[in-house]
Amino acid sequence: MKHVLLIVFLVAPASAQWIVNDPVNTAVNSAVQAGQAANHIEVLRQWAAQLAQLNRQLRELEAQLAVQQRIRDVIGDPTAAGAGMVLRDLGAGDLARTYGETLSAARRLANAIDTLRRTSDGIYRQLDNRTALGRDFVRQEPLYRRYAAVERQADNLATVHAETGARSVALQGEIATTLEQLRGAATQAEVDKHNAKLAVLAGQLAHLDAQRRDEADKLQTQQILNENQAAKERQDFLERQLAEERQTLAVVGAWQQAVKVTPTRYTRP
Repeated sequence: MKHVLLIVFLVAPASAQWIVNDPVNTAVNSAVQAGQAANHIEVLRQWAAQLAQLNRQLRELEAQLAVQQRIRDVIGDPTAAGAGMVLRDLGAGDLARTYGETLSAARRLANAIDTLRRTSDGIYRQLDNRTALGRDFVRQEPLYRRYAAVERQADNLATVHAETGARSVALQGEIATTLEQLRGAATQAEVDKHNAKLAVLAGQLAHLDAQRRDEADKLQTQQILNENQAAKERQDFLERQLAEERQTLAVVGAWQQAVKVTPTRYTRP
């Protein structure tokens, strides 16, 4: 029993004094730690570069905002300026203006006597109130009012073409001037203003063209109404003739039945 304890006593101190040292493992661990440190430093450097780029972009945006604010302070808000230009310089009245007379006014002012004397600058001859025998007769003026309405509408169409033609020339001149100003625009605000003006001018040109078409449609409508009325009158005339013939035959038949012819004198053969 004592021998066993002695062995334990001798072995234990000997194992406690040994030191394990692995040079290869130590070198590998040092290299890994150095690589991680270098990678971490590279990541930090990239973050710093990204932050610097973001700072530069923020400064550029601030500079652009300052320029835009300066433009607005000097020449105003392009959106508000464009709306004001539409209502003030180009005029809401021009967009709402109507040229010529309305269809009802043209019909109301139509004169049957004028249409009889109308020559259209010598194209037609005047219609007088004399027969081929050289004698005067009285015309039924209401029959000629429909023709006077057509001619009145034709005059109105000519007036509208003259007025809108002059306005169209002025608008085209303004469009040409605005295009030149647009080419020389130095800021985005000026570009927006000129684009807004061009849009309004184009709208006015379209409005003028629409009014011309409307007047032409009115003239065509009046002519169609006249032709329709003439067709109705022809049909009415035929039906009246048939009705008058039937009524005449009925009256004659009744008269013949009512008449009794008795001889007042006989002659012996």
